[in-house]
Amino acid sequence: MVVDETMAYAIATWARFDADVTDVLLRALSGAFALVAASDGELARSEVDGFVDMLRGKAAVFSGLDFDVLESTFRDLADSLIANPEDGRQRALDCIARVAGDPVRSELVRSAAAIAAAADGRVWAAEDTTLQEISSALGLANAG
Repeated sequence: MVVDETMAYAIATWARFDADVTDVLLRALSGAFALVAASDGELARSEVDGFVDMLRGKAAVFSGLDFDVLESTFRDLADSLIANPEDGRQRALDCIARVAGDPVRSELVRSAAAIAAAADGRVWAAEDTTLQEISSALGLANAG
């Protein structure tokens, strides 16, 4: 899918979601966002701040999210990635994997990651690889 189609699909996925957002889902979303933010191999606190601003700018898309909780969890995972990239990455993947087997929440996490990756109008190769890894952790076929 091209960026515009991916974004439209992801937004539509969130628009259809009407269940409660659980802590497990917030952690999975945070893990996916942290991996997308770190997909270029480096993550700095300034990037984390910018990513949070980008997410808050898309608050209307992500219905039902408590952005304060999401931000706190995302920042914790981002700090883990900054301090120890390998362990932080595994921690983020573990958070994502907790919704594997739940097709609705898995697709929400994948869709949210796609929105984050495409936020600048393009998806870089490293981001695409990260999106594929997120899909794999969710037990989903990779979206192309």
